[in-house]
Parts: sequence; structure tokens; C-alpha cells
Amino acid sequence: MASVQLSSRDISVFSNEYKERRRLQMMRFFGATAFTLISARLAFRGVQSRKYVPNMFQLNHKPPTYSFQGEAVSALAFGTGLATGTFSMLVFGTCWVWDISSLAEFTLKMKKLMGEPVTDQALLENTPMDEDTRKVAEALEDMLKGSRKD
Repeated sequence: MASVQLSSRDISVFSNEYKERRRLQMMRFFGATAFTLISARLAFRGVQSRKYVPNMFQLNHKPPTYSFQGEAVSALAFGTGLATGTFSMLVFGTCWVWDISSLAEFTLKMKKLMGEPVTDQALLENTPMDEDTRKVAEALEDMLKGSRKD
């Protein structure tokens, strides 16, 4: 097996790929946050529009005219939007903090977190790897094994 040499330019290219990966994770989280905030604002407006504020010399309580079916549909839509937004913020935020971009990475991190020894690397070996990533992985393996020839 030939030793793979990496220049500083190659390393900077990979760091740009890493930055792009982290940027994508950040944008997913902020997209979920924006969706949650918009859902919360719409739900707040929906509740405020149903609020009865009496004018002078009016009764304190006046039953509003509304459709039960329309109320149920709007409540379901607001609740679904808030729940989906909150759950997606939780998932994307956790993946951003733990630097997880695939289901295989998530599986390995969960196994480590739960104390199970991760000896089976088949999950990561089965994931497709492009040529540049393979070169970096081989170079790191060679450095760690001490078989690097200078």
C-alpha cells in the first residue's frame, strides 16, 4: 500500500468541506427555528383574534359566533405546526451540537453514549466515500500506524 502524501492545500480543502457541513447543519437548525417561530406567531394571532374585548356599555361576556369544525381544524393546524417545529429544532440542534450528518454516525454516537463498545465499524465502512475522503482516511491510518515513509 502506497503512502498518501497530503499538502497543506489539500488539508485546507477538507477544512472547507467540514465548514460547509457545519454550515448546512446550522442552516437546518435555523430553518426549523424560523418555522417554529412562524407557527408560534400564527397560533398567537389565532388566539388573539378570538379574544373578546368589550367596548363601553357592552356585556363582559358575549359568546362568539364560530364554527366548531373550523375551530378544530385551526387548532389541529396550530398544534401540528408547533409540535413539528419544536421536534425538528430538537433533532437538528442535537445533530448540530454532536456533529452528526448521517444515520450511521447517529447510531455510533448513541452506542457510545449508552456504554456499548463500538467494535463493529461496518456501519461506517458501508457508507460511500469519495476519492478525496478516502485519501485523507488512508493518510491518517498510515500516520497512526507509524508506517509513513518520509
